[in-house]
Amino acid sequence: MAKISHFLKKTATVKDSQQSENEEKKTTKQEKKVNRITFSQFGNQVLQYFNFEKGILKTIRLLVLNPGEHIHAYLDYDRKRLMNPFKFYVITGTIYVFLFKYLLPQEAFEDAQINSDLEQHFLDAIVDYYHFFILVAIIFIAVFSYLLFRKSSGKNMLENIIFNLYVAGILFTISIITSPLELLISPYSSIFISLISLYYFLYAYVRFFKGSRIITIFRSALSIFLGIFSLILIIVLSGFIVGFISAMNT
Repeated sequence: MAKISHFLKKTATVKDSQQSENEEKKTTKQEKKVNRITFSQFGNQVLQYFNFEKGILKTIRLLVLNPGEHIHAYLDYDRKRLMNPFKFYVITGTIYVFLFKYLLPQEAFEDAQINSDLEQHFLDAIVDYYHFFILVAIIFIAVFSYLLFRKSSGKNMLENIIFNLYVAGILFTISIITSPLELLISPYSSIFISLISLYYFLYAYVRFFKGSRIITIFRSALSIFLGIFSLILIIVLSGFIVGFISAMNT
């Protein structure tokens, strides 16, 4: 009798354990149930992925109002204040390149005399990888800004690159916002956009590096001139090489 009683107790314990496990599984399944996905929810998830809901818009607003203060804060103690500089540059640059390639007029490239398929591929590469060439220019500008401001600012080379990435992102944003003018009043709009971009560039440098305004503006202008000149020199040399190779093949 004792054995039978023990067996019955053991069987009851096993049943209770199985029931408990089944209830836990049901509870887990119920907890995992979510609402059906909608276009609104899907759109919000996409926006959260690209950080559009607050990240990029907040970054643009802060960099327009006071680039010096907020970039200093990002570099020194608050990495969450602004969007990652490279991500910010890539997003704004990609949007601008899309507009530049598919929507905005490109008379300069259309009027260029193309003597071979190789030269055509070279010009196409400049258009397709425009943001890459700008990135190279940013690195050159950062090198010269580091050399010209290293004693007064104490910022290292990488910090200069980060600063210039943020500035370039805002310049892309300016071009994106003013792109309708390119379609309406081109080519005069290019002068207007260039003046706004130059003003913001100098404004950002003055706010970031501080010191004497006249000296800062002079060094800033020198940085951008030397940086862009270095990029143009590389492109021109590359063009000569492409032209030479093209001539050799004809």
